[in-house]
Amino acid sequence: CVADILINWRLLFSKHVNSTKDGTRFRHIKVLMYLLFDIVINCLVGLTPFVDNFTHLGGMVYGFMCGLSTIERLPTDFFGIASSCATKFRNIVIRFSGLLLSVVLIMVTTAVLVDSGGGSSPCPGCRYVSCVPFPPWENEDSKWWYCDDCSRITADAKLDSSGYYSLSMSCPDGTIEEVDLSDQLVTDRQWIQKQLPTFCRRYCDNLFSS
Repeated sequence: CVADILINWRLLFSKHVNSTKDGTRFRHIKVLMYLLFDIVINCLVGLTPFVDNFTHLGGMVYGFMCGLSTIERLPTDFFGIASSCATKFRNIVIRFSGLLLSVVLIMVTTAVLVDSGGGSSPCPGCRYVSCVPFPPWENEDSKWWYCDDCSRITADAKLDSSGYYSLSMSCPDGTIEEVDLSDQLVTDRQWIQKQLPTFCRRYCDNLFSS
């Protein structure tokens, strides 16, 4: 849809084509605003841990490139607007560029996915494009959701006659951290299990798996 609007931009908002006073140009502008609003909303939803923003953005980029190479531009002759040779040549270049970029992007992203093996990322900092801890005004222990890997960690609890006194916690990057529980008099193993993500964020230096 974005590619279609871009290719036929001059016709959609041309005073020559939309010469009537029935608000056609204004309706076209409203459709464009609705489209941009939809893109923004989808990107905001993609900042939650339940939706992959890279899927949204990747689909939009690939769809845009494929649209540039496959969508036929509306013939201006139908509206009585003469097309110059330069305009026709430009349209051919745009369609060829869209096709070329689509093929290149597919090859590059496929190579990156194959190289990563699905277990690592070539851009660790890019994870915040797809997930942001929320809300920002809450402290680290009171977020509505988190974007780290602390929910996957494991730990070995050490027990004596008074209760659990120590915890050997395996951080997301594989390092082992010792957590002292002797001053908390913990006897409930289920409580420790629920507190593991909190301990992870408090004691581990790296909250993401390598």
